[in-house]
Amino acid sequence: MSLLTWNFDKNFIYVIIYWILEIIYRIFFSLKGDFFKITKKAVHDEYILIISAIIGDLFAGFLVLYSKCISKSKKKENLRTQNEKLIYTKLDKLKKNFYIKLIIIIIIDYISRSSSWISYAITDVDPKEVSHAFKNNIKITLDIIMRYIYSAFILKIVVYKHRIFSIILICLGFVLLITNNILLMKYGPIKYNISKSFLFTVFASISGFTYPIEDTIEKQIFLENYIYPANFQFYRGIAELILISIITPILYFSFGENLELNYDNINIIIPLIIINTLSSFFKAFITLKIIYHYSSQSVSFLRIAQSFGGSITIFINIIKNGLNDGWKIIFIFIEIFSVIIILFASLIYDEIIIINKCELNKNVKLGIINRGEFDTLYINGYRDSQLDDNIFDIDINEIYNDDKEKNENDDNKE
Repeated sequence: MSLLTWNFDKNFIYVIIYWILEIIYRIFFSLKGDFFKITKKAVHDEYILIISAIIGDLFAGFLVLYSKCISKSKKKENLRTQNEKLIYTKLDKLKKNFYIKLIIIIIIDYISRSSSWISYAITDVDPKEVSHAFKNNIKITLDIIMRYIYSAFILKIVVYKHRIFSIILICLGFVLLITNNILLMKYGPIKYNISKSFLFTVFASISGFTYPIEDTIEKQIFLENYIYPANFQFYRGIAELILISIITPILYFSFGENLELNYDNINIIIPLIIINTLSSFFKAFITLKIIYHYSSQSVSFLRIAQSFGGSITIFINIIKNGLNDGWKIIFIFIEIFSVIIILFASLIYDEIIIINKCELNKNVKLGIINRGEFDTLYINGYRDSQLDDNIFDIDINEIYNDDKEKNENDDNKE
């Protein structure tokens, strides 16, 4: 029996797409930050990103229209009509509850997306003065921990042994990663203002508390209502467009901020906005798909892509700028080692990797399915002496072949 079992399904392709988009974006943003500047102030840039993200949610309307167009056949229409009697009955009962949760999500999502521009507005720092890798790693650590807490108390998710093991590994990985970030701020090739980085991180980490509660409530909605991710994303986009249309004029007249475009990038501002909008749409859609098919905790695996992209950027900067002392190359190995630990632990938590030792495979979904099959075999006459305690040691096909051969021998004896 192998130590590890890999358990992928077709929905994992969404995770791969998200990682590719996030890593490419993080690397380009970190290495070519000036290229992404639409305005002269970071506060304005971050607020434009919020507008782009909301417009991106509205793009889900095309998916909603597409899903309706492909379901017009009479057979599907009849089946849908029969199911709608049950569906609409449940929606009527949960209608008020659904809209209350949707309003809560809209408010929380706006706060989450606003954490960056609020941080810049309060601290008034230059983006080049602070370590974004440090900020992202602190925020992601809080995000992961809070997801587990919210899931346990709100969704009543039981945290089994393999998940406790995973959480411990993730915390260990981020302790190493954050420690490395602090050392790099002081001794690395790029000097950051440590005090400003800490202050900026305190305010930016708001989303480490708000995104998890938002995704947890969304999982509740998916469990309680017959609604698909694309539909929900479209509804959220409409509601947030209304919200931001009200809030934006209030902010403008309250602070009197004038929008100053970055004329160095004037020719690429429109393409940049389009790229940001499409990227936001795909990442938000994939996040909702992961919540729908897996869990709100599984989004942690997507968030780690930010840390991975940041680590690659740090590696590139170290190679590019060099370090004064040769021994400081150890920073690279700590960074890579930390990310590998976090990545491996996340795969264990989501049961994509299953460890077949120390009962860490006992309460995974694959193990539960196998135990159900073994129970069926036992009821049908398969003896205890032939069963192994480890659910992954036994091949179901082999058991059936043994049973078949046994029955044939009994028939020959008769």
